[in-house]
Amino acid sequence: MVEVRYKRGLVKMMDIYGSTKKVSSKNVDVMITSKVLFPNEKPDEILSNKQFIHSFGKTLIIDLDQPENNIFASIHKNARYKINRASKRDPIYYHELTQPTDDEINDFIRFFDQFAKHKKLPKGNTERLQRLRDQEALIISYMTDEEGNALCYHAYVNTGTYCSLLFSASARFENSTIRNLIGRANRYLHWQDIKSFRNMGHKWFDFGGLFVETLGDEEEHINRFKREFGGKEVDVDKRIYPLTLVGRVTALIFWFKMRKRPEFLRARTLQGKKWDLSKS
Repeated sequence: MVEVRYKRGLVKMMDIYGSTKKVSSKNVDVMITSKVLFPNEKPDEILSNKQFIHSFGKTLIIDLDQPENNIFASIHKNARYKINRASKRDPIYYHELTQPTDDEINDFIRFFDQFAKHKKLPKGNTERLQRLRDQEALIISYMTDEEGNALCYHAYVNTGTYCSLLFSASARFENSTIRNLIGRANRYLHWQDIKSFRNMGHKWFDFGGLFVETLGDEEEHINRFKREFGGKEVDVDKRIYPLTLVGRVTALIFWFKMRKRPEFLRARTLQGKKWDLSKS
């Protein structure tokens, strides 16, 4: 389990990875807990669903205990071709940071924020990544071209038994040739990450979420990209606990924006029922 504290604007946040149980904490407005339900794992018991906002999503995981050849063979043949081409013919280079410096985190944030602006996503949070790094719970990886220009970046939370993708970002180019190169580089980056985490002794590789129901072409494209890598789809239990007045106001705003998202609607249908998720 990994715990990290940081501020988002004026709101004092705490993220917990690997458990959804509320823990004792001081000076925290909002606690966000998440637990990937790996095979044979069940959600933590819900004592009162009035204490938190509940989301029940999905993600894609890869069992890293398998032989490397088996993992690669489960990847879609078109993605395998692009990975092989990237590794043998494209002038790109893999970099991995298991203890990134502040400057290296700032480089990632600058790159991600440009991507986020284009995609209309929230900006990255430097403090959050620094606090993860301080616990040896952050891994950043990226691909560069032969001139050292970053093409794509990944940031992971490292729990010790699995690594979960937090952020993924790609450079934006109008030139179709470069766009195709970046597409191959991103697939190759995922593959290099998978191999590296397997060599570190991790049990699982987590793609950081799938859309339960896609609401547009962009979400469909993201799901399709991740599913190219094979793996197994499992559930993700996420609970948002407001702990102060500021936290309750923040959570209320968040709930109002997200209440119709499929993962929140799915959690609502499961409340009060047995956790039979095979049909959900």
